[in-house]
Amino acid sequence: MKKHPAKSSNQRAVSPPADVAGRVPHKIVRELQDAIAHAELKAGAFMPSERELAATFKVSRSSVREALSILETLGLLAIEPGRRARVLGTSNEPDKRLTRWHYASKFNENDVYELRLILESRAARLAAQKMTPKTIADLAASLASMKDNLRQGDLLAAANDDFKFHDIIVNLSGNRLFAEIHRLNREAILESQKLPFSTHQRLWEPVQEHEKILQALEQRDPDGASYLMQLHLIRAADRVGLTLKA
Repeated sequence: MKKHPAKSSNQRAVSPPADVAGRVPHKIVRELQDAIAHAELKAGAFMPSERELAATFKVSRSSVREALSILETLGLLAIEPGRRARVLGTSNEPDKRLTRWHYASKFNENDVYELRLILESRAARLAAQKMTPKTIADLAASLASMKDNLRQGDLLAAANDDFKFHDIIVNLSGNRLFAEIHRLNREAILESQKLPFSTHQRLWEPVQEHEKILQALEQRDPDGASYLMQLHLIRAADRVGLTLKA
């Protein structure tokens, strides 16, 4: 793993802006993903302790915990109470028993997929009638970035690209309440987009589904866009072991 330069002893500690602080766990995730992909952290091995990781990355233990939680959702680590995180690697059979939903105190995974099924399929129908060259280019760029990140093994970045693709469609629908619901529930929705990436043998399925949705939107086909979005969300739920019905 790459080492980060230490701050000089006479440098005054300054709290980073909120947006910078929010990126710290994501930076750790990307470096650990890379270490797992290159077998620097081997499948079956236990991770260094939170204290050791915090010292290595020069960050707080809370940032380390958040990063490990993201890697667990992506199916790269298994975390059990009282033990160090264990590396699962990128096998085709992730340990689903140890993949946790981090919003259980509020709602379950099915609740989020049900919301998305209703909201996003309708948003796709409305968006198909309002497509512009710019929105087509924005969706295509998001899809291209998702492909690049999957090729590089950066599952977190791919999940963020996934969210961006859907967010563009929701905002394009013109329904301000749809957009507000999507914004207010961003973290839970993004979590639902990370979960399917834990099924590593099906990583490219969302890309193929996005391509079909984009094609329907380009053709300004409301029925097709709505149907393909609905199918995409049903299949996304299936990738995490949930059954949704249209």
